[in-house]
Order: sequence, then structure tokens, then C-alpha cells
Amino acid sequence: MAKINGSLNAVLSGADKALHTTSATLTVNVDLPDTSTKDDAGWATHINGSRDWSITFSGMYDTTGAGLTPDEILAAIIARSADTTIKFTTNTPTDTVGWTGEGTFNDVSFTGDAEQPMTYTASIKGNGPLAAL
Repeated sequence: MAKINGSLNAVLSGADKALHTTSATLTVNVDLPDTSTKDDAGWATHINGSRDWSITFSGMYDTTGAGLTPDEILAAIIARSADTTIKFTTNTPTDTVGWTGEGTFNDVSFTGDAEQPMTYTASIKGNGPLAAL
């Protein structure tokens, strides 16, 4: 089994990589509506319902570098920017390992603890399907 170093993971909005990230998580969910009846002998049953996905990521607050800064994420949220093509991939925009879909920046928070580097956490909510690259 091939192992992927988590340090190679990148979150991209269009061609812009989210800068200075320290972690990222892709979450995919499916709603499971209950279809249980008295005829199921006490066992729960369900059907597959709606699916959704989101990405959360954290990093060091730094506005330098070529890519997507925390300030640009905040500006996109304030402006209520339209969906952008999101990639959750293994390194660069040219990589073909990972997932892609249309998504919107959902939130960003900044943390500044005393005598510690300032950090940020942001999330993206998918709008529609998620597909393999």
C-alpha cells in the first residue's frame, strides 16, 4: 500500500494554494433517512439520502507568499464570493491524486495566544458533487 506524507497535502482554490497550512481534513457525509417499520423485527433500516462534503484546514497566519492568504479567505467570505473550484490534493495544482468540486468558503477564525505564533482555521462547504481528480 502506498503511503502519502500528510505534509504533501494541499488545499487549493482555483490555482491558489492555501498558504502555510499545518493540517487539512476532507469530510464526506451521507444522510441516512430511517425507513424502519414494524415488519423489520426490531432492526433499523435506512435508505441513502443526500450527500455533502466539506474541508477544514488550519495554518500559521502569514500574509506572505504566492497563494491564498488568510486575509484573502476573509475577504471572500465578507464579499460573499461565488463558488470556486476546490482541490484537496497531494501537492500542487498539477497533481492528479485527490478530489475536486465546487465550494464556498464558509468560515475563518484567527487565534492569537500570548507568546505563540498567530494561527487561523478555515472551512469550505461543498456545493454539489465531489469527484476524484
